[in-house]
Amino acid sequence: MISSFVRLLNADVGFQPGHVLASIIVPQGDAYKTAEQRAPLYRRILAAAWTLPGVESAGTVDALPFSGENNGASLRSGDAGETAQGSNVNAELDRVSAGYLETIGVRLLQGRWFREEDESNASNTAIVDEGAARRFWPSQDPIGKRLCIDCADGQPQNWKQVIGVVNSIRHYSLEAAPDPEVYVADRSMESAQFLVVRTRGRAGELSGAVRKMVASLDPNVPVYLSAEMTSLAGDTISDRRFTMAMLAITGILALVLAAAGVYAVVSYATSRRTQEIGIRMALGATRGNVQNLVLREGMQMALAGVASGLITGLIAIRLLRGVLAGVGEAQTATVLFAVFLVTAAALLACSIPARRAASVDPMTALRNE
Repeated sequence: MISSFVRLLNADVGFQPGHVLASIIVPQGDAYKTAEQRAPLYRRILAAAWTLPGVESAGTVDALPFSGENNGASLRSGDAGETAQGSNVNAELDRVSAGYLETIGVRLLQGRWFREEDESNASNTAIVDEGAARRFWPSQDPIGKRLCIDCADGQPQNWKQVIGVVNSIRHYSLEAAPDPEVYVADRSMESAQFLVVRTRGRAGELSGAVRKMVASLDPNVPVYLSAEMTSLAGDTISDRRFTMAMLAITGILALVLAAAGVYAVVSYATSRRTQEIGIRMALGATRGNVQNLVLREGMQMALAGVASGLITGLIAIRLLRGVLAGVGEAQTATVLFAVFLVTAAALLACSIPARRAASVDPMTALRNE
C-alpha cells in the first residue's frame, strides 16, 4: 500500500505545477455586478501580473485543477450542418484567458494556442484535450472540427471550432483518471476567477506581491486564496497521506514487536538448553557450531512466519484492490524487500541469543541446574 501511494505521489498530472501560484480573485460590490463590468478589472490584473518580478506568464480560469471547482458540460460533434451528430459526451468545460494553458504548462499537440482576439464574444474557437479528440474524431485530424456545447433541442446552438489539441490533465485529484476536457477563451468573466502566474523562483514567495498588486488596482477586491499548485495537488490526497503515515508507523511498531517476540522466544528456549549446549561443547562442538544450531532452529520458526505472512499478504492485496483506489498488483521488488526486511529483523533477533549461547563456558553450563 505504501509503495502504491509513492507511485501515486509521482503520478503525472499532465501539466507542470511547479513554480505556479494560484489566487482566487472575487470582485464585489455594485461596480462588478455584470461580466462587462468585471472584464476590464481582470484585464488590468493580468497586465499588472505580467509586471511582477520573476513572472514569466499569467492567465485566468474559472475552474482550476485540484481546487474542487469543476464545470461539467455536454458535448456533441458536428461537421458542416447545424445539427449536432452522435451522442452526448460529458466533459469538463473551462473558460480561460489567452495565456492560461501556457502558464500551467500543458503541451500543445496540434494547432495553436488562444490569442486575445479569441476572447471576444464573436469568437467561436475552442481547444480540446487528446481524450476529447480521440472520443469524437478517432483517426482523424480534429483541427477545424466543430463541437456543440450543451446542445438541446429547441435551444440556441453553441458551436465551437477546434483550433488546438493539448494533452489530458488530471482535474479532480491525483487518483482520478482524466475526463475529456474542452477549453474556451471567454471574456465574460465569472464573479470569481483563478489568477495563475508562473514564476522563475518559488511560487509561494510571490503571494504577498499578488495581494499588493490587486489591492493597488482596487482595495475592495479581496484575494481569498494564494497557494502553490503543487500544494493544491497534494491536498487532494491529504487523507490518504495521513492514513499511509499511520500505516507506516504501525508497520514499524509491528516489526519491532515481532523481532522482540522472536528474540524472547529464542532466548528463553536457548536458556533452557544450557546443559545441552555445555555437553555439546564438552564433546567437541565449536562456538560456531553452537551459534549455527541456535540460528538455524530460530530461523526455521521465523521463516515459517514469513511464508505464512507472504501468502496472507498476497491475498490481502487482492482484497484491498477492490475497495481501495491506487493499490496495484504486488510488485516483485516490493515483495522481495518486505521478505528481506522481516527476515533480517528475525535474523538479528536470533543472533543475539545465539552469540550468547556460543560464549557459555562448558564447565559452567554443565553445573547449571
